[in-house]
Amino acid sequence: MFVLLTLLTLSWGWCVSPHPRPKCDRCNENFVCDCTSLNLQEVPAISTTSVISLDLSFNEIKTIGQDDFFEYSNLHVLILRGNMISSIAEQGFLTLRKLEVLDLSDNQLNGLSEMWFKSLSSLHHLNLLGNEYKTFGGKTLFRSMTQLSTLMVGNGFLASVSKDSFIGPNHLQSFVFHGSNLQNYQPGSFSQINSIDEVTVSINGPFQINTSLTTDILRDLSRPETKIILSDLRISWQQLKPFQVIFQKGVKNFLLRNLSCNMDTIGELFAMTHMSELTSIGLEDSEFNGEPTLSMEFPELPHIREIYIKNVKIEKFYIFPALICGNFLCLPVLRFASQLKRLIIIDSNYFAMPCFQSLLFISLEYLDISRNQFSDLTVPEAFCHGQWTFLNLVTFNVSSNYLKSFDTLSHLFRGMEKLAALDVSLNVFRTMPLICVWPLSLRYLNLSSCQLRGVTSCLPQTLHILDLSYNDLMVFNQSISDLTELHLSGNRFKTLPEGKLFDRLEVLYIKSNPFISFSQNQIRNFGGLGILEAGTDTYVCSCEFVNFFNHELGHLVSLKDGRQAYICSSPFALRGTKVSDAQLSVFECHAALAFSALCVFVLVVVIGAMVMCHKLHMIWYVRMTWAWLQAKRRPVARKDQVCYDAFVSYSESDSEWVEELLVPELEGAQPPFRLCLHKRDFLPGGWIADSIMAAMEKSHKILFIVTQHFVQSDWCRLELEYSHFRLFDAGILILLEPIPDSTIPKRFCKLRKVMNSRTYLEWPEEGNERSRFWQSLKDTLHMAE
Repeated sequence: MFVLLTLLTLSWGWCVSPHPRPKCDRCNENFVCDCTSLNLQEVPAISTTSVISLDLSFNEIKTIGQDDFFEYSNLHVLILRGNMISSIAEQGFLTLRKLEVLDLSDNQLNGLSEMWFKSLSSLHHLNLLGNEYKTFGGKTLFRSMTQLSTLMVGNGFLASVSKDSFIGPNHLQSFVFHGSNLQNYQPGSFSQINSIDEVTVSINGPFQINTSLTTDILRDLSRPETKIILSDLRISWQQLKPFQVIFQKGVKNFLLRNLSCNMDTIGELFAMTHMSELTSIGLEDSEFNGEPTLSMEFPELPHIREIYIKNVKIEKFYIFPALICGNFLCLPVLRFASQLKRLIIIDSNYFAMPCFQSLLFISLEYLDISRNQFSDLTVPEAFCHGQWTFLNLVTFNVSSNYLKSFDTLSHLFRGMEKLAALDVSLNVFRTMPLICVWPLSLRYLNLSSCQLRGVTSCLPQTLHILDLSYNDLMVFNQSISDLTELHLSGNRFKTLPEGKLFDRLEVLYIKSNPFISFSQNQIRNFGGLGILEAGTDTYVCSCEFVNFFNHELGHLVSLKDGRQAYICSSPFALRGTKVSDAQLSVFECHAALAFSALCVFVLVVVIGAMVMCHKLHMIWYVRMTWAWLQAKRRPVARKDQVCYDAFVSYSESDSEWVEELLVPELEGAQPPFRLCLHKRDFLPGGWIADSIMAAMEKSHKILFIVTQHFVQSDWCRLELEYSHFRLFDAGILILLEPIPDSTIPKRFCKLRKVMNSRTYLEWPEEGNERSRFWQSLKDTLHMAE
């Protein structure tokens, strides 16, 4: 029973214990967290509660709980795109009162609750596309979202939209609606939104089967100030009737995106625009089949100012003679050529425009023919070889074509006195002539990704902005005095260009180059440089560069790409480290100073050690140790080799006392004592140290005549050192004069010990005491025999 109760208690604890949430710590210093594609099945615990932007896209989250975002009240951006969310707690977003962006697209929501959005009064962007809800309605769904500027709703399952669905938003900059299977729409639903700048509508299904429903939708959305974009249509000429309401309501901007139809249908559609208020008409990502009709009539559009064509494919475009038109798309363009201000034909196999047609564009200010098939043969013809064409052109974009001759291109613009911006990027020039002719009005030139290996004085001197990024340049030494913005990213620069060439430069983009480093002087040479973008992972993180980057660079320029984009490649220990995080030692940063300091330190230590050795008599102790080792290594003298009664160790200054008193007294005694004196008994020619050792080994006793002179004598010290280890056994100290302890070196520790114990003979000053002194000495010597 006890075991059963224990198991039940544990199981109950496991059941009620909260399931730990997965964690996500992929947040940067700006509190932006990227938790995409982590296979998360629920909202994770974020490493910081101060998170401002959270991206949870492309996970496997199925539900949003009431407390999942409770701690993240500072959240401004929440992206939940591409999960499997099917339910959201009514209070799931309650604390997100600062939320400005909410993306719930591509989930499995089969219904929408007004409680989700009730507290989101700060929301600006809401995306509900790609879910599974079939009805869209509710008077209070968006009522609190008065600041909403972008709204995206709808999906392939949506069947019904009620009239009061969009009460709340006052002004939308962008409204996207997908209803390809919409079956029921209450007229007036979209008109609840007071003002819309741009509407994108995808309602291909209603176009096919319910003309009246389509007409109602377009009628509610069509307003003169609203740009209408119809997307994903597959239509025939019988299904064009709903378009009439667009042009009748005075719409000025109209775009067809992802349209598929035949040539007759597009002709009928253009005919419906006759005398409309259209100022801009466009086709994007569309495809036309069938054979074009050259005799097609195009309507009068008195207000048209812009034609926009992008990625439009015509099945049989090749049947047009090049001299008539390079693409069927130019036929409607030519109809309004004289009044057009903007002409954009992008990625549409456009390859030629005869001179006589170009002359029709007398008012054109903006021309974009990028990503087409113009070449050095067709562009000169389109510009009438530089003679009186496009005289009002301000901006021209011919990027990503098949141009190769920079010389030919530059001479085409000499008559365009208003040309201010020219984009010829993504062509293949490789080289540049020395001299070119440019209009004095040119301010912007884009030569990026042209495989240029060098630049010359061909560059216009009137430029304010020059883009030479992603070429093959190693140097740039052309002076352009009025240049304020320069793009040099993606080349082969190892350092910054000479700043003195650009007195007015304010912005420099030079990232993704094989930089080594740059210095404070190089930055200051630019004069007014305020913005720099030079991030790369090839910096040599020297001490000077790291110190400059971390402490001074921020006062000179603003780093547009952020400090985290600057990465060290050397030294090896710092490879891959952010320059802002690099830490270098004192020896790496101040080698000469550090080496000098080290040398001074070593010198001080050596001098200190020498002083300490002198004070502590370390040399003496070393010599003493050596003497002790030598004495230990010498063989002990045999008794038959001992031939002296005593070896006399004395200072030369005391030789008079030794020779006149000590020697006669001892050698004249009965029986006489044999004394060894170095002056008399040492063999000439030998090492004195060896002679001293040998004499000591052949003597029974060693007499040390201790005076002040003895203490000061080096040879006496040496003799004392050799005998130090046997001083208590063989040494006899004779003090000829009083010696205070303070005068005896501290290293003579045994000498001090002997003297302190008074086991020595002291030479008496009184004559009547001397006989006793001699008798004591003789007795001591007799004891050694």
